[in-house]
Amino acid sequence: MAGPITPASERLWKRVDKTDTCWNWTGCLDRKGYGIIGDKIGDRKVNLRVHRLAYSTLVGPLADDAQVDHRCHNARCVNPEHLRPTTQKQNQENRSGARVDSRSGVRGVYANRGRWTAEVRHHGNKVFLGRFETIAAAEAAVIAKRNELFTHNDIDRMA
Repeated sequence: MAGPITPASERLWKRVDKTDTCWNWTGCLDRKGYGIIGDKIGDRKVNLRVHRLAYSTLVGPLADDAQVDHRCHNARCVNPEHLRPTTQKQNQENRSGARVDSRSGVRGVYANRGRWTAEVRHHGNKVFLGRFETIAAAEAAVIAKRNELFTHNDIDRMA
């Protein structure tokens, strides 16, 4: 007969590899690459996302509808200095890189009739920025517009 289950918040740290930067979860992952840990809530068994658990354990409670943004872009990281509560929109603003199927390799820049089309999505709408002769000019336009419209686009702000 098994003993009582230790709370997930106590078991969490046994599966964390702390480096100089990220604290990497070494346990189970979900399909998207985020760390998960089993726990019990009442009579229900649930899987908790470890970055949410780490944040709420070390920093404080999260609203149920809050997302936790990995500023380091490492889904396994549970370092609270790399995590911040966000809305879904803010979390999406801090995406890194272009889509996997992008031909340009630049987020928001697409090849179109021998030129480069630049656009940014904001509040579910496309903001068309123009067509450019060079990919560098189109990239500069999308970075400038994201810096104008977004609040959580860390990578663009470093450019």
